[in-house]
Amino acid sequence: MGLFDWLRKLEPPAAVDLVSPQLVRDATEFLIRQTDPKLALCARPHERLAPCVESTIRHIIASVKQMPAPCDASPEHWHASPELAAFFVSADELATAFSRSEALQALFEQNPVLDEAYAVLGTTLIERKGLGMAMEGEMLRRDVVQTSVSFSNPRVHIVAPDIEGLGRTVAWRMFEEIAMVALERIDALREERKSLADDRTLLQTRLQMLHGHGTGFDVHEGGHDGESLKALLEENTRALAASGAGADALQHELEVVRGVLEQSESLVSITPRVMRLTPMNLLVEGESSEPLREIRFACARAERIRPVTRAALQVRFPRSAMRKVTMSFAEASRLPI
Repeated sequence: MGLFDWLRKLEPPAAVDLVSPQLVRDATEFLIRQTDPKLALCARPHERLAPCVESTIRHIIASVKQMPAPCDASPEHWHASPELAAFFVSADELATAFSRSEALQALFEQNPVLDEAYAVLGTTLIERKGLGMAMEGEMLRRDVVQTSVSFSNPRVHIVAPDIEGLGRTVAWRMFEEIAMVALERIDALREERKSLADDRTLLQTRLQMLHGHGTGFDVHEGGHDGESLKALLEENTRALAASGAGADALQHELEVVRGVLEQSESLVSITPRVMRLTPMNLLVEGESSEPLREIRFACARAERIRPVTRAALQVRFPRSAMRKVTMSFAEASRLPI
């Protein structure tokens, strides 16, 4: 069974009971392997991480349950779905986006009798404020603050033969994302330590030179005196200690992982979002005389060093709608050589 097979028959009343001790241990071991296997050498790593891993799993369960139910993503259904009509300018664009998904292609190839697949459609959500024109009663007002909404860069990476499998895959990706955030923070901490250690070496060398009266061209002006150099060295020592340098480095990094788990709800999240849009994809928050479409989707966010935000839909896509697609010259020119 996979790490997140507890989502196979997820029912709200049983959610708490489904976080078994074995699941917590498996998830903890995976997290240690993904960040740094040497963290297993720390004192009691599983016991220190287990409570946070359990609460993180519960957060993931709650997040997956908040995703809107799958919609029919057949190209002929494009115009009837407010969400698909907002995400794609045409049925042809929708069919092309799904047909180019390597994950979806592989799923249908591996399951020749599968008529339709379940997938998560992810797009880049951009909300941009600007000035435009709007009717207020019978008067046309200019310089009205408006928010334009766009959904671009559609991707279909998460696929499954059924809705239960899709939920498990989404949960797995969320846990992987949490591991990625922890790894980024550990890498940043190591870079900080290296920079502080380099600064310390330079400060010690300058202090030794000063004591030996070898101040170079700065013998009369522009150099630090001994007291200021000692103050800088003491500040550097405190910063190195705070970063967990030395024998406690692994212990400090394990605490970084634990801190990420404790903040997992704010660092990696899936939340439902509802928007009311005009046919031109302008966001409407109050009353409007224009025809509107209300769309419901999930907003997936990861607070990495470069935050990632995607608008996501769970969908069903039929094998019959898959088509052979060719890559345009513009797309090919963006590929790495």
